[in-house]
Amino acid sequence: MRKKKIKVAIVGQPNVGKSSLIYQIAGGNVHIGNWPGVTVEKHTAKIDYGDYEIEFVDLPGIYNLSPYTPEERIARDFLLYEKPDIILNVVETSLLERNLFLTSQLLELEKPLLLVLNMWDEFEKRGGKLNIPALEKALNLYAVPFIGKTGWNKEELLKKLIATYEENKIPRFFNFSSLVEEVLKKIEEKINKEKFSKFFPKRWLLIKVLENDEYLRELLQKKFSFNIAECCKAERHYLSEAYNLPSDEVITEERYKAIFKLTKNIFKRPKGLYENLFNRILDKLLLNPYTGIPLFFLVMFIVFKLTFVISAPFSDWIDGFVAFLGKYIGYLLENINPLLGKFVEEAVIGGIGFFATFLPVLMFMYLALALLEHSGFLARQAFLMDRIARKFSLTGKSIFPLILGFGCNVPAILATRTLEEEPLRKLTALIVPFMSCSARLPVYALIAYAFFPNNADIFIFSLYILGIITGFIVAFILSKTIFRRTLIDLPFLVEIPPYRLPSLGELLRAMWIPVWEFIHRVGGFILIANIIFWLSLNIKVANEKESILTTVAKEIQPIFKPLGFGERWENVAVLFGGFLAKEIVVTSYGTILAVEKNAEEKTFTGTTENLLQNFIRDLEKQIINFFEAIKESVKALISIFLPNLFEIEKPPSEIVNSLTKLMTPAAAISFAVFILLYTPCIATVGVIFQEFGLKWALFSVFINFVSAWLVSFIIYHLSRLFLP
Repeated sequence: MRKKKIKVAIVGQPNVGKSSLIYQIAGGNVHIGNWPGVTVEKHTAKIDYGDYEIEFVDLPGIYNLSPYTPEERIARDFLLYEKPDIILNVVETSLLERNLFLTSQLLELEKPLLLVLNMWDEFEKRGGKLNIPALEKALNLYAVPFIGKTGWNKEELLKKLIATYEENKIPRFFNFSSLVEEVLKKIEEKINKEKFSKFFPKRWLLIKVLENDEYLRELLQKKFSFNIAECCKAERHYLSEAYNLPSDEVITEERYKAIFKLTKNIFKRPKGLYENLFNRILDKLLLNPYTGIPLFFLVMFIVFKLTFVISAPFSDWIDGFVAFLGKYIGYLLENINPLLGKFVEEAVIGGIGFFATFLPVLMFMYLALALLEHSGFLARQAFLMDRIARKFSLTGKSIFPLILGFGCNVPAILATRTLEEEPLRKLTALIVPFMSCSARLPVYALIAYAFFPNNADIFIFSLYILGIITGFIVAFILSKTIFRRTLIDLPFLVEIPPYRLPSLGELLRAMWIPVWEFIHRVGGFILIANIIFWLSLNIKVANEKESILTTVAKEIQPIFKPLGFGERWENVAVLFGGFLAKEIVVTSYGTILAVEKNAEEKTFTGTTENLLQNFIRDLEKQIINFFEAIKESVKALISIFLPNLFEIEKPPSEIVNSLTKLMTPAAAISFAVFILLYTPCIATVGVIFQEFGLKWALFSVFINFVSAWLVSFIIYHLSRLFLP
């Protein structure tokens, strides 16, 4: 028997637990993608329940159905044009009155609606009470208590979902004051005869015409040549005069009056003196600029430090494990073709290994950030930082990706998805690469130990500050030029959620989703780039003496001569490695200067039996190393608060000694500044390309290169006044 299909739209305000609900219902069968034309995430799932195949579509979190943001446009268009069979409206029970503002608009869509009262355990624990039968009767719908963390009452939710569908239970919308209803009646008489009136829910259409909704106005003008601004101008003016408010604000006020009237006798707001007192104390610290800003940077530093010291042993283990696999695969392929073996080992498997070393960093970073976000910390800091950020045409939410950029630019670019406006997302993403990621730290250390060993800490700290200053200056310039007509100075609205401790399941989901997206969207891009770089180092040009990389470096060398370090081609060649990953600059110097010794002879001349024995021995070593990585990670976690800001492995003395022969101290400063500011690594460019397209990825490369050249030029010529 063929199952009947039901399409369910999950709708709710941000932070009400919609994602938890869909995962509790569908388990691991949730599919993640992007909505067409935008980078807003789309979560969908299908389950079989009884005689039905139910498709769930989790719409982005929104506060209302007025499409000012991409999320609101997506939600409204889906509800109006995709024709879902049921709306599953998720609310946070403790904040029922606030959440019902969105519900009041959903009721007007004339679609069967099931109300999910999420976080029911918190609501009851804090003494809240709700007369569910009275609520159901007043709105003509079913309301189901639910706990998103555990999935409690999931079976009842699914039963009521089917009942809502089978009964075609259309909810009852809120009635407004007699004066507003009278005006709506007059508007109905005017537009009833128009063709477009049959394409939209009647109550929703009347209210949107009264509000002079911009989105609807443009749509009707374009599709039907109908001007709602002129059509109902008199009615809007009449209502505005009566209330001394714009018509859309009158409707907002009426909604809240209706919500208050509904909940007055059936809803008891939860209390909790100790918890509220605790919240107030924390808010006084976190929302006060004199204490909140230092606390914000302290917490973000701990996150940054924690992420990298814990993930470093695992990244090292992955690097060693991939090298182990590459070595033995190389042995096997050498019998076929030595060049093929070298290519597969170094370019293909080496590229995969380089890509895989990002994963522990991303996993621990997202895990920590998920904790901060779900606990309510980040929402408060975004609100606090907004005033400072706006001086540079950014917002409070822009600060968060920029801080992430000090750890790794890749998750920082992905974090711009939290920004409402597309132009603001692009501007913030373009500024992220100016924040000095941890991969640049080994290069700074190399320069510092070679030229300024007695002031290494000051030298490195100055580079971080220079990156911040340059980034904000570039943001200001771009906001007054390229983004001048597209950036909108919208009021900064942010939900301040209660403090709560998220479940481990929520944290793991929030961590895994962006990590998996990084794997399947950026991994191939990095691998191809690594293969190209390997070929450039190993393919000789016509004279068979120089590689392609050497030849290209010498050709473009004049561009960098005004910066001091361009006097030697070696300093130019390593920049190509830095494009793949900034830390490769150090190893590129080692390769070019021939000062790094090979750890072992890679050609195996023994028997097949010996090869197998060596493989088993090395495999055992890798297993031991994995547990050593866990041990080192735990030790790093314990020692995280020790006062050791720059815990950097000192570069090989051979490289340090050779480097002093390639450039002067003034040129070394210029080179470090160029490394700080020039084109971000291939992974970052790849993410910008995936998020915003080729044009913006190329522009990011351009703006960073130009900024690096100009600032390095200035720094070099100023340094020459004091240094050789």
